[in-house]
Amino acid sequence: MELRCILTLAMVAALASAQQKTISSSTRPEVHDNADGALEGTRPEAMLDIVKSKGTVKRVDIQARTVELSLAKAGTLVLAFSQPAGREQIKVSKKTARKIGQSRLRLEELQAGAKVRVQYYPLLEQLLEVVVD
Repeated sequence: MELRCILTLAMVAALASAQQKTISSSTRPEVHDNADGALEGTRPEAMLDIVKSKGTVKRVDIQARTVELSLAKAGTLVLAFSQPAGREQIKVSKKTARKIGQSRLRLEELQAGAKVRVQYYPLLEQLLEVVVD
C-alpha cells in the first residue's frame, strides 16, 4: 500500500513538472504567460528592415544565384535569393507582362539591363522580391 502511494505521488510530481512553462512556452504578442522576464534578452534589438528601391540589373550569376544591381538609393549591390532554386520571386509589371506574355520569370530569364523594383534585406544581403518594369 505504501509503495502504491509513493508511486502515485511520484507520477503526480512528474506530471506537474512537465506542465510547467519553459522559457520558450509563449512568445506570441499579447500573451503574458512569461511575465517573470524569462525571455528578457532573447528578442532581437530591432525589426529586420526591408528596403525598397529602383534600379537596373547589371549581372546575373546563375551558379551562385546572385544578382548584381545598380540601385538609385544604395549604389551597386550583389544580393542573393533566400528561396530554393526555381522559387525566386521575380515578378513582371502589368505593362511588361503584356509585352512578353508572362507574369513571372525564372532567374535564367532575367536579363542584364532590365529596369527593376526590388525589396531586399540589407542586413542579410538577400532579395525578397524583384519586379521587372
